[in-house]
Amino acid sequence: MESNFWIMNEFLANKKYQALLLTAKDLFWKYGLKRVSIEEICKEASVSKMTFYKFFPNKIELARTILNNIMKESTRQFSDLIASSCTFEEKVHQMMLMKLQGTKDLSTEFLNDIYVDKANGLQKDMTQHSAKSMQIFIKFLEDAKKDGFIRKEIKIEFVIHQLELMTKTAVEEKLLSLYDSPGELIMEGMNFLFYGLMPKNELE
Repeated sequence: MESNFWIMNEFLANKKYQALLLTAKDLFWKYGLKRVSIEEICKEASVSKMTFYKFFPNKIELARTILNNIMKESTRQFSDLIASSCTFEEKVHQMMLMKLQGTKDLSTEFLNDIYVDKANGLQKDMTQHSAKSMQIFIKFLEDAKKDGFIRKEIKIEFVIHQLELMTKTAVEEKLLSLYDSPGELIMEGMNFLFYGLMPKNELE
């Protein structure tokens, strides 16, 4: 275990490793896994294929590493936000901004890679990470309900169910066709969840 920890730290400090992560993230977000080859990733990152295989056995593991890193950091930021002294309204606003940033340039192809193509195992990873964030969010809603920031009669289970439906909706072709990008559809769902049909100030 200690040896693996040392190896991982060595990887994190390696510029070529970081270049692969950053390059692949951009390419996967825009085109999905199937349309991006290892050769393209290496070319864009200015890294040899030999070096690629030093760090990753295949592009699925590369994608898994990228998603795990992003989800861990997102969970940390979300936890810090909830624990902060910001008002309820400001916390919701910051949540929206985090979601907006996290879904920027996200392609339909990559969403399908995660939530439709179950063979690659990415959905399982996302579900595990999402479960941690969900527990934080449930506590946030329970406290908001107790403090009168959301309707006291609303059931938290209903809100969570709507969030789960939003995830499924994000890969529905008919609905996606109405929006310029999956990120725009996801933000529509988030806005509807928190603000309903009433007009609100635009995100800065």
